[in-house]
Amino acid sequence: MIIHPNGDGDGTSHISIYLAVIGTSLLHSVCEVNASFSFLIFDQIHDNYTVIEGMERRFRNIKTEWGFSKCISHETFKDPSNGYLVDDKCIFGVDVYVIKNQGIGECMSLLNGTKVYKHEWKITKFTKLKNKVYSEEFTVEHYKWKLSLYPTGDVRQNGKNISVFLESVDAKGFDRQKRVEANFSISLRNRIGDEHQKKSGVNWYSATASEWGSSSFMSCCEFNDPKKGFHIEDCCIVEAEVSVVGVVNCLT
Repeated sequence: MIIHPNGDGDGTSHISIYLAVIGTSLLHSVCEVNASFSFLIFDQIHDNYTVIEGMERRFRNIKTEWGFSKCISHETFKDPSNGYLVDDKCIFGVDVYVIKNQGIGECMSLLNGTKVYKHEWKITKFTKLKNKVYSEEFTVEHYKWKLSLYPTGDVRQNGKNISVFLESVDAKGFDRQKRVEANFSISLRNRIGDEHQKKSGVNWYSATASEWGSSSFMSCCEFNDPKKGFHIEDCCIVEAEVSVVGVVNCLT
């Protein structure tokens, strides 16, 4: 693990964390190492680990480290109620799973011309929400999906931004080689104008990466401003457009 307490690159006001493979001779001999990993931080008050970031990446001799320049903000890290920094001490960790090549091939199917599924999620009594909430499940190309929302942001936001994600319901049951690629956009509808808040992406969903979206989808201040038109009568509307564009299965 490599940790930059004061941030690396564009990680101003954040802690940057990376996972690096050492021993370039290993990389030269096997060409690459595939690994899925998640960074953790210990909550010393509640005696448990919080997963702060996760990904699946390919380590090569030209790219020996992967991670996040904005893994956790200083404000969130130093907040006494979170329990991450106690008596000027903290504990970071990483879970690593090396995906070994067992000589079993993969079969990739590209789904051309698939239809885009549109899903609308109306959230009422928004100000009464305290924790992460989920939409009802919906199906796209035989796979189940759902939206999730943190009303005051996930662990990285500390109440500053709303976090919204598209989650694969099936992914946690995938084997290590199974992956589904989805093209999606998530919008927060502006109910008095045409300027919706929108984030888009194309990502692979797997057993170790079952959700993708935006941790800082929209600032809470802008969302709660009645003149903006996103939060009206304690209600907001989240819309998603999803299409499955690729599937990888184990070839036996």
